[in-house]
Amino acid sequence: MATQLAVDSHARYFRICLSGLPHQMTSLDAARMTFVQLCLVGLTALGKLDEVCSAEEKKQMIEWIYGQQVLGDGTELSAAYCGFRGGSLFGPHDLCDYVAANSANVAGTYSALCALLLLGDDLSRVDRPAIVEALRCLQQDSGCFAPHPGTTERDPRFIYCACAISAILGDWSGVDKDAAVKYIVSCCNPDGGMTQAPFQESHGGHLYCCVASLALMGRLDAIPDRQRTLQWALQRQNCGYQGRVNKPADSCYSFWVGAAVELLGGHDLVDAAAVSAFLVQCETRFGGIAKFPDEFPDPLHAALGVVGFAFCNPDGFPRMSPTLLLPESLVDRLDIKAARRSNNGE
Repeated sequence: MATQLAVDSHARYFRICLSGLPHQMTSLDAARMTFVQLCLVGLTALGKLDEVCSAEEKKQMIEWIYGQQVLGDGTELSAAYCGFRGGSLFGPHDLCDYVAANSANVAGTYSALCALLLLGDDLSRVDRPAIVEALRCLQQDSGCFAPHPGTTERDPRFIYCACAISAILGDWSGVDKDAAVKYIVSCCNPDGGMTQAPFQESHGGHLYCCVASLALMGRLDAIPDRQRTLQWALQRQNCGYQGRVNKPADSCYSFWVGAAVELLGGHDLVDAAAVSAFLVQCETRFGGIAKFPDEFPDPLHAALGVVGFAFCNPDGFPRMSPTLLLPESLVDRLDIKAARRSNNGE
């Protein structure tokens, strides 16, 4: 089954996207950090990263990522702006005076840290205290997180980013776990699904963010009815996975819902052959995986489709963590480092 995925074509597609976004996606250039992360995730899940990217290219990407880091100046006012920007659309960080464009956001910081790790960086140049303090500033009274200062946007996506950042850095002092868990529980619906905000429609993407956040915090037991939540996720299988009830299957949910199923212990209940066959239908002849069959691909659906395929075919691909979109081997090493820091009182 695993040989059905066009590995070499997809590797070429991710390589091309690292060089420049397709013209259909140029309007999203401000989120380039996320697309860099996704391309690296796709190459890693295919086992092709070292083959496709040279040591010099990795070094150049690492330098570009660090060029987007917003450092703290020690004042309380600047604390919430620290971390990593989503990209270099507005020019070099140190020459940009436009506050909104020069603000970090939790999604950009999460993507940057993951990308640096995938490229082999040791995170030694990351301003860890500033990022942790930014998380503390961005957590709301509700327990949810804002992505950056000056916005009313907040939902489980940013709880997940905050939890992932804390896990990667091995420092949870910027997150009030009890408050975050309380917000997530308020997003649990009677049907077992999870939502963007209390009393809204259950959604596969927010299900993942909530379940993965709880897993990272060691609080999966907070789910009111774990079996019902697993059942809701499994019922999203319709050849591939759908994100909501009565919606068509969409390749990206092979990760969003598929990873939630993995975390909830439902791996053996998945129709792996059907999910894999749907993802193959979403492949394009020039590489990449599209949202639906016969459509144009994009890095998000391509990367998450590859990881979803790997969940269904674990013996044919590198083992990817369902919590952090990183290789399991790398996540294991992060856990060791975090434990050492804790034991040393750091």
